[in-house]
Amino acid sequence: MPYLYITELATLTDFCRKIASSSRWIAIDTEFVRTDTYYPELSLIQIQGEQGDAAIIDPLKIENLTPVWDILSNPEITKVFHSARQDLEVLYQVAGQLPVSIFDTQIAAVFMRHGDLVGLARIIEAELDFQMPKDQTRTNWHQRPLTDQQLEYAIDDVRYLAPLYEKIQRTLSVEQLSVLEQDFQALLNVDLYRIQPETAGDKIKAARHLSPKSKAICYRLAEWRESYAQQHNKPKKWTLSDDALIAIAKRPPKTVQALYKVPNIKPSSVKAFGDQWIEIIDEVFTHPETWPEKTAKPVAPTPQEEVLITLGYALCQQTAIEYGIQLNNIANKQQLLAMIQSPQTDTLSGWRHYLIERPFRQLLQGERSLTVKSSKLML
Repeated sequence: MPYLYITELATLTDFCRKIASSSRWIAIDTEFVRTDTYYPELSLIQIQGEQGDAAIIDPLKIENLTPVWDILSNPEITKVFHSARQDLEVLYQVAGQLPVSIFDTQIAAVFMRHGDLVGLARIIEAELDFQMPKDQTRTNWHQRPLTDQQLEYAIDDVRYLAPLYEKIQRTLSVEQLSVLEQDFQALLNVDLYRIQPETAGDKIKAARHLSPKSKAICYRLAEWRESYAQQHNKPKKWTLSDDALIAIAKRPPKTVQALYKVPNIKPSSVKAFGDQWIEIIDEVFTHPETWPEKTAKPVAPTPQEEVLITLGYALCQQTAIEYGIQLNNIANKQQLLAMIQSPQTDTLSGWRHYLIERPFRQLLQGERSLTVKSSKLML
């Protein structure tokens, strides 16, 4: 199937105008480079419209991408991605705005029992019986010129994403498609992509278990690291890894020399930034009023609630097996307890609500019962 390789604004304008007038949806993908920078660098945008019109757009050659942003902000056109999170991040960093009206085939694949993390090539092979080539996975998409093989590889991502989307639309029920909208809207939360150094510590999982003092140090160092990485457009972990940051927060060194003994720390970083880090640590020590409050432990469930939680876990495990989902990506103990304690308030959304919360609530309310059939737990 032919496609355009667009390097001029006039051609881009004509292509986008044609797409906007003839398509209710477009398949879209991006290629970008992010090996030694903080910000992802957009290399290509691939688009295929509902009628089959396809193009690879070269943002290194076209500075003005307004025609593309106009399509992405058009609520009448659904933008179809596969595993949209990184594409959305790149587009947001470049345009300062997110698309509207999206559809993510990776999320929708849950209902087709491909799991929650299926790659595009695997689902294309399973659903469309086509094996996508993998020979360009390590391509530097910023290099120019790109070879014919590289361009074919890039356009394949939307060439086959389009019929996959059409098949998903035919296969899923109206109700399933409806509940997926909650998952898609969650992806369009701008806070996922807006860079806020002061909340950088939230992304460090190990920080949740620190004492108030250590957590304050962790957050201040994470804020410094994020700001430095932004200002110099360098990967944030180049200066200070998460492991080293947590080690400092747990046992705060008093001198620059002591920093060299921190596990997993880079001596070159200590030499360059050690004085600043010690200054941050000292400032945290002198202002305990800025330390976060100690996280309250959740109230333990009653013995009877533990029984019901066990039933909920069993339902989650059976669903994980049947749908190929990562068990830890379904529901945790506190969420199951919330469903038990607050039967009128939704705890989960999207496909999780459909596959887990709704049947679990029906079980709790006696509307459905558990049974074993063919060695499987069934409602």
